[in-house]
Amino acid sequence: LYEDIYELCRNTEKVMSMFSKELLELDRNTVQYMIDEMQDTIDEQKGTINEQRTALEERDAEIEALKKELKELKK
Repeated sequence: LYEDIYELCRNTEKVMSMFSKELLELDRNTVQYMIDEMQDTIDEQKGTINEQRTALEERDAEIEALKKELKELKK
């Protein structure tokens, strides 16, 4: 085992290659994590927008009903 480690340390090109591969994988994982986090945020925002849209539609319906009631009262 010590001999393998010694040989690995002597071959810096191989060590750097391994290090580069690990960094590349780490970068990929980080990017995927960031994408997942952004997607979660987008999903939350879509849910909030849908709730607000529903509330606005209900208020619009209330306004229309009140307008009709006002017209009837004016008659």
